[in-house]
Amino acid sequence: MGMNIEIAKMIIKAGIQQAREMGNVCSVAVVDDRGFLVALHRMDRAPIPTVDIARDKAWTAATFRMPSSDIGRFGDPAAPGFGFNTQNWNDRLTTIPGGLPVQDGDEVIGGVGVSGGTAEEDVTVCRAALAAVFAAD
Repeated sequence: MGMNIEIAKMIIKAGIQQAREMGNVCSVAVVDDRGFLVALHRMDRAPIPTVDIARDKAWTAATFRMPSSDIGRFGDPAAPGFGFNTQNWNDRLTTIPGGLPVQDGDEVIGGVGVSGGTAEEDVTVCRAALAAVFAAD
């Protein structure tokens, strides 16, 4: 199965529900496995920048097939890939936590990004959204 609008809507609905339970307002973005936007929702009163940040987190997670927070290791001067950053590579790339790959089994079918809370809260919303959708399989 690949990413589609039905799956994206379920992920967003579950993410928004989790954010509400936490008392947060946020934006939730879902992209396909190539990073193209499938769906995005900005909750009422969520700051406008959360839209782009959520999309960037989702894009990073989907295209690199890893959590957005793991990208930072590529910029470590002691590791291969030193200098790998948005200034000289891509304006969507982010190392901010809150972007996770969406997996169907072992296959990455997209990414989800959340922005609006702390880094830990955004990750919690992502995980809850994915668990709610893929636990039903």
